[in-house]
Amino acid sequence: ITGFFFLPTLFVGPLGGVLADRVERRNVLVIAQSSAAVLSGAIFLLVVTGSQTLPMLALASFGFGLLIAFEVPVRQAFMTELVPTADLPSAASLHATAWNLTRLLGPVFAGVLIATMGSATPFAFAAVASVLVTASFLWMDRYRAPGRQRADRSRSVLSDLRDGLDFAARNPVVRYSLVLIWAAAMFGIATFMTLAPLYAQEELGLAADGYGTFLGAAGAGALTAALLVTTFVHGDRRPWLAAGVIAMAVLVAGIAIAQSTSVVFILAFLLGAAQITLAQNALVSVHSATPDALRGRVMGIWVMTFQGSSLMGSIISGWMADLAGVRSAMLVSALALGAIG
Repeated sequence: ITGFFFLPTLFVGPLGGVLADRVERRNVLVIAQSSAAVLSGAIFLLVVTGSQTLPMLALASFGFGLLIAFEVPVRQAFMTELVPTADLPSAASLHATAWNLTRLLGPVFAGVLIATMGSATPFAFAAVASVLVTASFLWMDRYRAPGRQRADRSRSVLSDLRDGLDFAARNPVVRYSLVLIWAAAMFGIATFMTLAPLYAQEELGLAADGYGTFLGAAGAGALTAALLVTTFVHGDRRPWLAAGVIAMAVLVAGIAIAQSTSVVFILAFLLGAAQITLAQNALVSVHSATPDALRGRVMGIWVMTFQGSSLMGSIISGWMADLAGVRSAMLVSALALGAIG
C-alpha cells in the first residue's frame, strides 16, 4: 500500500515540475486539493460501510500519490509568487518545516484518532483539511504576483524537462543534496516509517496508542529540530547535511539493536531531529542554488527523488523484514545509509 502511494512520483514528479513552470500554479493547487478532499471522503465512506478492500486501498493510495506528484513541485514554485526573492530561503525553510513535520505528526494524529474514534475518522479529518487548504489557496490571491517566472511555452515539454535535469546534474549543491536525500529517504525515512508499525507491535508489544506515542517521539524531535534549524541555521549548510545523514544512520542502527522501550523512544526523538536537520537543510540548499526560471522543474526532480526512493525503500525494507526480521532489516538499511553518507 505504501509503495502504491510513492509509485506515481517516479513518472509524474518531473512532469509536475514542468507544469509548475508553464501554467497558473494556483489553479493546479486548487484542483489537487479539491480532488484530495473527494478521495478522502470516498475512503471514509468505504471504511464506515465496511466496503474497503486491499485493492481499493491500493488504488486510493495510488490516487493520493498522483496528486502529490503534481501538487508538491507546483506548491514549491508557488512560493516565488508570494514572497520577495530575498526572503525565499526563509520561506523555503518554513515550508520545509511544515512539510517534514506533517510526514511525522500526521501518523501520530491518525494513531490517536484510530485508538479513540475508529479507523474511519482520520479520513474524515483529511477531507475537511483538504477543503480548508483549498480555501486558503483562493484566499492567497490578494497577496501573490500572478504569472511570475514562467518558462517559454513555445518550447516542448521534453526540452523543458531536459533543461531541469541538466541543471540538477551540473550544479554540485543540487546534485549532492539530491544524492543525500535519496539515500536518507530510501534507507532512513522509508525504512523507519514502513517498519515502525511492525517494530512497535512485534518487538515492543505496543498497541495503537503506544504506536502513536512511538511516532510522537519522532515527531517531537522533528518539531524541535525544525524550530532550531529555521531560527539558527544560515549560510553554508553542508556541515548540517553531513551531520544529519550520519546521525540518521547511527540512530536507525540504535533502534534496531535497542531492547528498552524508553531507550527506543529517546532514539526515535533524536531520529526525528536528524531527519529534519537533513531534509530541511537539503531543501533550502536546493532552493538557494536554483534560478527562478528552473525552480518548478528542479522541485519536480526533488519530489521524484524523495518520493521515488521512499517507494523503493518501503519495498526493500518490507522484503528484508520478511526475510530476516524487522531488526535485521533496520540494521542493514542503517549500514547502507552510513556508507553513502
